[in-house]
Amino acid sequence: MFFFEARFDIFAAQIIGVDMAKQQSFSDKLKKKKKSDLITVKFIKSVKSPTGNYKFNEKFVQLEDLNKLSEVK
Repeated sequence: MFFFEARFDIFAAQIIGVDMAKQQSFSDKLKKKKKSDLITVKFIKSVKSPTGNYKFNEKFVQLEDLNKLSEVK
C-alpha cells in the first residue's frame, strides 16, 4: 500500500501540469488530406507454372482512367 502511494505522489506532479485536450480532431485530419485524381485498382494476374498449376499475383495499381487497365503488366 505504501509503494502505491509513493508511486502516485511521483506522477501526481506530472499529471497536474499536463494539458489533456486533443489538439487535432479527426475531421481536421480529413481536411488536410489531398484527394488524388488517381483510381486505385487491385490487379490480379494469373501465371501458369511449368508444372501446370496456376499462380495468382495480386498488386494494387493507381490509374488515371480505367481504360488504361489493359496497359498494366
